Amino acid sequence: MLFGQDYEKISITIGNYHILEPNVFITDAIMAGVSLLLSFYIIKMKSKSEFARYWFLFFFVYGIGSFLGGLGHALFYYFGVPGKFFTWILGILSIYFIERAMIAVIKEERLYSLLKRLAFSKLLFVFAVFSLVCITQPIVEKPSIGFLPVAINTIVGVILSAGILGYRFAKSIHSDFKYFYYGVLIMVPSAVIFLAKINPHPWFDKNDLSHVLLTLGIIYFYIGIEKTKDLVR
Repeated sequence: MLFGQDYEKISITIGNYHILEPNVFITDAIMAGVSLLLSFYIIKMKSKSEFARYWFLFFFVYGIGSFLGGLGHALFYYFGVPGKFFTWILGILSIYFIERAMIAVIKEERLYSLLKRLAFSKLLFVFAVFSLVCITQPIVEKPSIGFLPVAINTIVGVILSAGILGYRFAKSIHSDFKYFYYGVLIMVPSAVIFLAKINPHPWFDKNDLSHVLLTLGIIYFYIGIEKTKDLVR
């Protein structure tokens, strides 16, 4: 196990193709599969609520983004940093969908309208910052700089929406909203693992461990949706 530093990235050759970080592709693909499956389950609920609609968008977009993220790692030799752009953009969008889903629970119209506008303004602001970073910073040499606005937006957005709003709804509407902030509590360590570079093994590094926690977190989100779908607009 390594702390504070990374193992050398694993590279394998399949035919004439060089695959980088196949381990990360596998855990990204698993996370993508779970997320897309959960989006299908939400469709089967046949709920027409705004709450369900935005949660579907989250799981669908997050699933596509996760799979493309795995490809971005695996095919980095061929596409480099530009191969990560679409995943980063979908990551920003998916957090907006979580925010809108949780805001949909609010019944007080003025607060609901205010938070909708704030969420959209935040989305535009994050895209502006992300674009500025990509234009002005050496992200080809240091891809982590380009990912930083996405990571910060993810941490802040998930904690404020599924975390804090989920906790407040569990206290004021129904206890089953607890599954949303439980999911956040499961996810939060992934940020520490990634930033502190806690790497258990070359074939199961900080990315893989983070992906496992994120996958468990979104499963808890789905449990929360299933249990509260009839309590929301």
